[in-house]
Amino acid sequence: MRKQSTILEIKSLSLLILLFGSLPLLAVEAVFVDTKINLDLEIANTDSKRKRGLMFRDQLDQNQGMIFIWSDSDTRCMWMKNTSTPLSVAYLSKSGHILEIHDLKPFSEKSVCSNQKARM
Repeated sequence: MRKQSTILEIKSLSLLILLFGSLPLLAVEAVFVDTKINLDLEIANTDSKRKRGLMFRDQLDQNQGMIFIWSDSDTRCMWMKNTSTPLSVAYLSKSGHILEIHDLKPFSEKSVCSNQKARM
């Protein structure tokens, strides 16, 4: 993912998470200004799922990822321990707007934290 100052809105994300939060996979349509991208996101909505994240995966398909969901908004931090694929993290507001995006390096144990309170 590339950094972009324009706000990205993920349509109906909050509603879908409320309705389908217990399912292992969420299909999302992300809208960037004039471009739509379909994403297949695994849901990490428990401490154990968030702790494991995408560790020990050899690869991810294009437009595949994971969404980490918490019950409240707070400063969130991610790292790449035991993760061999370069990834980007997008911190989202409760309404599904991207607050910021950070590129992460494989196997890095450096925490990359949100500058704003994030829900996802």
